[in-house]
Amino acid sequence: MGRWREAPKGLMAPRVAFLFPGQGSQQPGMGTELLQDEEVSALCDRCEAFADVALRRLLTTAGDDELRLTQNAQPALCFVGIALTTLLRRRGIEPVAAAGHSVGEYAALAAGGAVDEPHVIKAVVERGKAMAEAAPAGAGSMSAVLGLDAQAVEVALAGMNDAWPANYNTPTQTVIAGTITGLEVAAQRLQVAGAKRVIALNVSAAFHTPLMAPAAERLRAALDRVEWRAPRIPVMANLTGRQHQGGDRIPHVMEMQLRSPVRWSGCIGSLVDMGCDTFIELGPKRALTGMMRELAPGRAASAAGTPQAVQELAV
Repeated sequence: MGRWREAPKGLMAPRVAFLFPGQGSQQPGMGTELLQDEEVSALCDRCEAFADVALRRLLTTAGDDELRLTQNAQPALCFVGIALTTLLRRRGIEPVAAAGHSVGEYAALAAGGAVDEPHVIKAVVERGKAMAEAAPAGAGSMSAVLGLDAQAVEVALAGMNDAWPANYNTPTQTVIAGTITGLEVAAQRLQVAGAKRVIALNVSAAFHTPLMAPAAERLRAALDRVEWRAPRIPVMANLTGRQHQGGDRIPHVMEMQLRSPVRWSGCIGSLVDMGCDTFIELGPKRALTGMMRELAPGRAASAAGTPQAVQELAV
């Protein structure tokens, strides 16, 4: 158990997709075991020096409050995805495609060969800083809407200019974002429309909405300084739910990603359509794995967040 084996003759090998979670999946000490690996440790040193970020400390000794800050959580979580990709590939587990939720899309692009690791960490550092500065704490937030389909959420929020759908996660789970006042009005509308629950999230900004426009403009300047390549494998774009097309389009797509809703349900649907039947979440928790029963019923889904989990993974 836990060994990666070639499929016997006559049987199809699993078509594996790597999934990378977004902010909220971080946890203290999530890189401690990963950094005991010499290759991962050396890669961390290169990323830390190039991006001018205390990555090793964030991955090992930073506390929960420090990691909750957007500018810290995002590069740390992105590096964890990169490190786990390194370990999985060493086992011979190669993805045929990849997708990442929000900031996880940057780790997916790195896994797909579209960008070098130190460069993507630097871009994510700039993304986190831009988002933190564009959204003063308490100016906005996000809420999860359960038990109401996406179209009904859109209808309920129609005409509002201070609350919007932000994450289309599953057919029955949509996250909305906006100003505090906007979310209060939206929650009332959604309950009238039949939502089972509207749950306020522990987030201090309205990510993936038009309120992120100032951060997206600053991010674009940083993205334009990165050398992007066409991914070697299909990498899904949150903006469209379909795969990225060419390296020269990536800066525009990722700028728009920050101010537009994450079409996660569409991303997984595209992966299923291209034949992916095995999904591995590369992150400290199981945020994405928990959605897979609804998004891809009948397909295998598992999480690998530590070196031990990578070794024990049965695919």
